[in-house]
Amino acid sequence: MTDGIPRTAKDVVQKLIADVHMNALTSWYGLSDVDVVDVLPSSVPTVSIHEHLLDRVFLTASGEVLHVEFQSDPETDLHRFLTYAVALIDRYQCRIRTVVVYLYPAPQVPSRYDRGSVVFDVENVMIAEKSGPVTWKRLSRLVAEEWTDSDILDLTFYPFMDDVETRAERAVKAAQLATILPRPMQRRVVAMILGLTSTFLDKEVIHLVKGVLEMNDLIRELEEEAIQRGLTIGESKGFEEGKKTGLEEGRQEGRQEGRQEGTLAALHMFIIARFGSIPATIAPILLELTEEQMLQVIREISKIETVDALQSLLERG
Repeated sequence: MTDGIPRTAKDVVQKLIADVHMNALTSWYGLSDVDVVDVLPSSVPTVSIHEHLLDRVFLTASGEVLHVEFQSDPETDLHRFLTYAVALIDRYQCRIRTVVVYLYPAPQVPSRYDRGSVVFDVENVMIAEKSGPVTWKRLSRLVAEEWTDSDILDLTFYPFMDDVETRAERAVKAAQLATILPRPMQRRVVAMILGLTSTFLDKEVIHLVKGVLEMNDLIRELEEEAIQRGLTIGESKGFEEGKKTGLEEGRQEGRQEGRQEGTLAALHMFIIARFGSIPATIAPILLELTEEQMLQVIREISKIETVDALQSLLERG
């Protein structure tokens, strides 16, 4: 277990994603000709073992069965997947389509198992071949109301795409961006990101990513508190005019406080993801930065190689 996150979290999350975003996922994998209509039981008997739980099995509109397997490590021998396909044929008596999804780069993995009279093909999906910078540029411009299931999948898998930034840095960025989503969705997305990335995140980064959600709740509380203070002040200016003025003043005050707190928390996460901790010499400087200065550091941190270089940047303001 990694800081309260089970080691099996990656598998659990990928299966949850398949269930919750069923149709969007097939398109996201590039299977545009597949229309999923139902989730099928994934437990099948096999020849070599009494029973095996497959990752996910779907019934498609064409009547064929789609079998999706998630892999972290390259699979060089497709015999296991052939065994699963035969078991699915025995159970459902229909065409089987096998898709293998790789989280990490997996060059030269086979897509065909050829044993003469027996030829078995799989489709490999490489998440690491998707462009991280292109995906991030598009997602970071979306407002909360514009997000689709496909966008949620892009954000969830963004830490595993092709990019010059480390996976840890991208996990932090993805968790921070998720906070613009409606509260139930943001919690699910951050949980999915943590489940997929916890094996390569430091414990301190995991704590901070979890803290993003708590900080977002605090930001809302600050905004509401400031609105109430604005309303109280507004009463002395006349009810209708004061209500309008008070609400606006309160929102502005709350948003300003909330943005400052949230940006500082994000900056902490980026520094820890990059350097492993926040050096004692840097911590006091961070508290003195304006919101714009903090955002500038976040934009440049992937280019900063050493703690000394970071400190120099901070001291220049």
